[in-house]
Amino acid sequence: MTTLAGTSPPILHDAEALTDDALRDLFAYPADLAAPLFRANFIASIDGAVTLEGSGRKLGTPTDRRVFGRLREVADVVLVGATTACSKPYADIRMSAEAQAWRLSRGLAATLPVAVVSSRGVVPPAVLGNVTVPPVVLVAANADAAARRVLDESEARVIELPGDRIGSAAIRNALGELGLYRVLVEGGPTLFSQFVSDNEIDELCLTTSPKLVAGPARRIAAADGHVEINMQRRGILAGGDGTVIVRWARY
Repeated sequence: MTTLAGTSPPILHDAEALTDDALRDLFAYPADLAAPLFRANFIASIDGAVTLEGSGRKLGTPTDRRVFGRLREVADVVLVGATTACSKPYADIRMSAEAQAWRLSRGLAATLPVAVVSSRGVVPPAVLGNVTVPPVVLVAANADAAARRVLDESEARVIELPGDRIGSAAIRNALGELGLYRVLVEGGPTLFSQFVSDNEIDELCLTTSPKLVAGPARRIAAADGHVEINMQRRGILAGGDGTVIVRWARY
């Protein structure tokens, strides 16, 4: 895990008062990282539901969508599980000219790759077919042979990790060896729950959508037993649409 220094009180920011570059600066990762920092990004209703009628997008707001884009633009890599990678947005994450300029001015690559965790080696063809920004695929050594052949024939950067289950520490080490330190974990809940259970999550940007939804929706993290990771607020962003986004960091 990556421990961050500093205990200054969080500042409440007005989202509408900040430019996109100001938002990028606000959510930028520390400049002196020597190991991967795992920052997760999730949205939940006021009562803790992670989906509305089965979709997280239905909880979204204009403020959340705007910050979602900025969080990607300050990362080295977007990390997702294989199921989440089936979502269309992961086929090609585009960067605006403005975002590319910000990234290049701070030593980041102009493009943003996706890293997919798949023990079985099954990755959506649309993701594998991205030749402009080939994905990173973290696959278990005992992955399905046919799926592995598909990976090896693609443009993906395939990293084989030992065993049947890909552990959280192994994911961190693999991304670190690739020099991908600014890691944005976009899920899904299964992968995030694994990181929490393994005590390997560093930050959480949690959007509270101004909705009460009740129903059977799950939480953003679930585990067989209780897990306790002490965190503190590092920033609060409020939108005029009722959205509240808090960046939490472990200490």
